[in-house]
Amino acid sequence: MLTKATTGRAKRPAKPITLVGVDVYIITENGIPAFDDYGAFKIEFISNRGTKVWPGYVSEDLMLVNWYRCRFMATKAVTDTDVDTFLTALSKKWKWSAAQKLWNYGDEAGFSKAY
Repeated sequence: MLTKATTGRAKRPAKPITLVGVDVYIITENGIPAFDDYGAFKIEFISNRGTKVWPGYVSEDLMLVNWYRCRFMATKAVTDTDVDTFLTALSKKWKWSAAQKLWNYGDEAGFSKAY
């Protein structure tokens, strides 16, 4: 007789989970932030209220707020320690409110793509 314990969903092989970047929410009153590379991380894009504001053209009539989502992608294999080091270095120049690690599951991104 089949029971709930034996009729669960079929298990799929586990996909490797890889840390590939970090979204950092920067607070600044000085307009769109500009970044140098930070060790193992390179800026990919910046958005404000869901609209990409870097790289590329920004309309003069776009109302920006002081909170920017900045996506930094790893330029090599990284660990949690690399993210900690990156955030420490970033904190020397920028005020940030949140950071979200970005993960790949196998070959699939576990986060939204850039615009």
